[in-house]
Amino acid sequence: MAWFNLSALGITLSALLTRQRIAFEASVRLPTPAVIPPPNHAPEPPARGPADDAGSLANAIAAHRWYHTIDLGNGVRTPGYFDHDPYLPLYRLPESLAGKRVLDVATFDGYWAFQFERRGAAEVVALDLPNAAGLDLSAPRRAAMSAEELARPFGGGFALAAEALKSKVRRVEASVYDLSPERHGLFDLVHIGDVLLHLRDPVRALACVRSVTRETAIISDCFWPDLDRWPERRGMVYEGGAGENVWWRLGAETIRAMIRDAGFGRVEELARFRYGGTKDGPNLHHVVFVARP
Repeated sequence: MAWFNLSALGITLSALLTRQRIAFEASVRLPTPAVIPPPNHAPEPPARGPADDAGSLANAIAAHRWYHTIDLGNGVRTPGYFDHDPYLPLYRLPESLAGKRVLDVATFDGYWAFQFERRGAAEVVALDLPNAAGLDLSAPRRAAMSAEELARPFGGGFALAAEALKSKVRRVEASVYDLSPERHGLFDLVHIGDVLLHLRDPVRALACVRSVTRETAIISDCFWPDLDRWPERRGMVYEGGAGENVWWRLGAETIRAMIRDAGFGRVEELARFRYGGTKDGPNLHHVVFVARP
């Protein structure tokens, strides 16, 4: 696969993160469903018979709170908080992933997993937590949540999108910390995006990603440009799981160093750009790396 450097866009520091990525824990604030599916099963969308028309799908989409904007075909797009389509070229994904085994870490609604499937991957595994209990929550925040909130299942949007797309992507419920070649095998391509700042131990997570990477990993996240002011230092600020479960503010060079310290031998920066929620505009700084063993 050929990868190319992109020149950084001219960007300025956002003094404070105004509305951070909604991440996994966003759905915690939604009402708890009346029926919680058993562990290791994503909640299934309501069954629809052959007599149901496109209106049923539209109603199901409207009833769900979406993180990803996903094209489901026939002019139907999920109303996601983030729309990655305009930024997709900056990730330099191969046009063809034929014969490749691909892992999407923290898949949420599945935007990236379905992208890899569209590009012909032989197998796509979408890793995600079963519920909010698996999040890296601070002790005070966890204590403030009810048992129902912690047990509220994730995966409803993924299940709905997968059904609409007739997808064969396999959703696996596990933490990034659980990744191992013994348990999950090796992958030709691993993707993890907008996750590190939400983790108590991002280097450990990256080491787990490295352990299952056979060829290439695409690693991207938010960064704070002011933390890269000192070339000889790697800047980060401890946030303690505040706000939208943000543990760290990271400099881009800090993220690069973490990737190397996790065991990747070659790390290349692909792009820096600004993006944000569909309603907020580009208020976040973002960096994309490609890493190889």
